[in-house]
Amino acid sequence: MEEVVAAHPRGEFKKDFLQVFVEGLKDRPDTTYGTVNADVLEHFVPGFRRTSMVERVTGAPWPS
Repeated sequence: MEEVVAAHPRGEFKKDFLQVFVEGLKDRPDTTYGTVNADVLEHFVPGFRRTSMVERVTGAPWPS
C-alpha cells in the first residue's frame, strides 16, 4: 500500500470526495431520503435535517 500511495498520492482525497458529494446533492436534498447521501448532507450542510419515514407517512396528502 505504501508503494502505491507513494506512486499515486491521494492528497486531500477524503475532503475532496465528500465535497463533490455535497455539491451534487445540496440542490436536491429530497433525493437523499433513505440513503447514505443524507448522512453527507446532514454533516456538511447547516440546517439540513433528514426526514423520517414516520414524518413522510403522517405528512402524506391522503386522508388518515
